[in-house]
Amino acid sequence: MKSYKNQNTLLDEAIARLEVEKAMKFDELKIQMHHTLTSMKPINILNGTLEDLKQFPEVKSNILQIITSLIGGYVSKKIVIGKSTSTVKKIMGYLFQYAVTHFISKKVQQP
Repeated sequence: MKSYKNQNTLLDEAIARLEVEKAMKFDELKIQMHHTLTSMKPINILNGTLEDLKQFPEVKSNILQIITSLIGGYVSKKIVIGKSTSTVKKIMGYLFQYAVTHFISKKVQQP
């Protein structure tokens, strides 16, 4: 009879230990989930990306060149073609935009 009570007591203690461990792991999981959700917010992703760009100036320079050439191509298309409803003019506008973008990107890349 004594060993039966002793085994029950040991089992109860083991269950209590496991429940405490479960509660601790659940709290750790909630904290990790909070950190993960915080890091996945768009503003935090953007801030992380900007911090990475600060470390690599050549990447920042390349991005600036790309943006410059894309804006130049878009603006030149709008100036030359304008708001046209003609499909042919739209296609010609996109080709012109591509040509200007390509030209600007080649000029910007030259030292």
